[in-house]
Order: sequence, then structure tokens, then C-alpha cells
Amino acid sequence: MIRRTLVVVLLLALLAPAAAVAQGGGPFTPLPPAQPTPTATPEPVSNSSNNLGGRETLYLIAAGLLVAFIAIGVFISRDARRSLPAGHRPDSHRLREQGPHQRKRQAKAKSRQRARAQKAARRRNR
Repeated sequence: MIRRTLVVVLLLALLAPAAAVAQGGGPFTPLPPAQPTPTATPEPVSNSSNNLGGRETLYLIAAGLLVAFIAIGVFISRDARRSLPAGHRPDSHRLREQGPHQRKRQAKAKSRQRARAQKAARRRNR
């Protein structure tokens, strides 16, 4: 029994290199190029059944994005107005003179008079 298994193993070992020799001739030579498989020609697809990707679809997507961006902007601006502290909220009922830029007419006239005097002094000292 042992002899038979040894003979079978020896025959299998001798057959293995024969398959390698049949592939290319030597152990270090490159393999021959593979045979190209024929490719099937694709059937033309009719455009009448394919409505994806047309101009109308692109216009609808663009319009949807525009509406979404406008809605997001309105939401952000409303939230920003609500979260402002009371001192920074713009009130439509108060006048400019009552706001943070209030300045009396006399103070403005006085500062203009000082500016004119400085300008005149610079002209004299030239």
C-alpha cells in the first residue's frame, strides 16, 4: 500500500513540471499573451424613454436649490434679529438724534470752527 501511494505521488510530481513547460517553454520566460475575448456590441438606447439628465431636469434642480438657499437665508436673518440684545435692535420709532450718533448742533458748529482755525493756522505758518 505504501509503495502504491509513493508511486502515485512520484507520478504527480513528475507531471507538475510538464504543465509548466507546456505554458511557455522555460521557467523564466514570460507567458504568451492571452487570447482576446470578443466583446458584444451594445444596442443603441432610444432617447425617448430616457428623460433623466435633460435640460428641464437641470432647471428644476437649479430652481429647487435657489429656493432652498433663499429659505435658509431668510431663516438665518430672522434668527439673527431675534437673538440681538435689546440695546442693539434697530427701532424705527426713534430719530437719529436720539440714537448713538446724537450730537448737538452747537457741538458740531464748535468742532467745525476749530477745524477752520487749525487750517488757517497751517496756512499762516507755511
